[in-house]
Amino acid sequence: MRRRILTVDYESIADLTRTLASPVRRQIVDSLAAQERSIQELADHLGIPQSTCTVNVQALERVGLVNTRSEPGTKGSRKVCSVAYDEVSFPIHGRHQQPEDTSIEVEMPIGLYTDFETQCPCGLVSESGVIGRFDRLESFLDPHRGTAQLIWFTDGWLQYSFPVEIAPQRTPTALAISMEVCSEFPGYKNDWPSDITVWVAGLEIGTWRSPGDMGGRRGQHTPEWWSRDNTQFGYLKEWRVTSSGSFLDGAPIGTVTIDELALPTRTKLTVRVGIKPDAEFHGGINIFGRKFGNTGQDILMRIEME
Repeated sequence: MRRRILTVDYESIADLTRTLASPVRRQIVDSLAAQERSIQELADHLGIPQSTCTVNVQALERVGLVNTRSEPGTKGSRKVCSVAYDEVSFPIHGRHQQPEDTSIEVEMPIGLYTDFETQCPCGLVSESGVIGRFDRLESFLDPHRGTAQLIWFTDGWLQYSFPVEIAPQRTPTALAISMEVCSEFPGYKNDWPSDITVWVAGLEIGTWRSPGDMGGRRGQHTPEWWSRDNTQFGYLKEWRVTSSGSFLDGAPIGTVTIDELALPTRTKLTVRVGIKPDAEFHGGINIFGRKFGNTGQDILMRIEME
């Protein structure tokens, strides 16, 4: 399980440490680390008034340690809380030193694709509503597509262009592409397999067989307006390329190596995700942004260097 680390700049350390100086706030963080809870559940668990719990959750939310979202309750809506990070990293002095660049990390919004070839049924939605119209390919050219938080199509692909700038003295050792994805079925169908492939710089990295189009319970970040009868969340998958070949979630999946990508010669890197024409299972694809699904991230590219 990947550890979520909050990196705090020197100027923000005092605010963060003041916030965590409160024993009640530390108890809240400990409680939410075990499981997410509503404000009332949290107050009951800690034995404190709901008003006290609300004020302290708001303080933790201001410094980025806690996330909250609204869900329907028995009497109106309720606020559900969860921890945003597992660790905090910060400098111990304020001297400005040039850090060594041992990695490049770019998170690309899912709507900022630079090329596409998709087939209906298909569509795009933002955090607040539909972009264009469902099952219309021209919607993939809608100027608002950059706000997309969920994109789906039955066959085809989306292609993204990531910026790359590697210092001459650095040697890339690994490339990782991660995203939350699943199959596509009208509504949802948890047992609907689909072969989802990722290509980098035109080279096929590997294929993951999604077990289904996931639903039945609301995704952690899926907005309330989106019907529960539709896709709710996917799986966070990582395609990784090293000197030894390519991997999917750590398991060998292909033979493409980091040298074949020729990263030091590039200023941009194309990443394509979709369904191969000769795939065994053409079960479509859903791609999730940071405000849909369970993961809270867009498409993340990371280049590791030595």
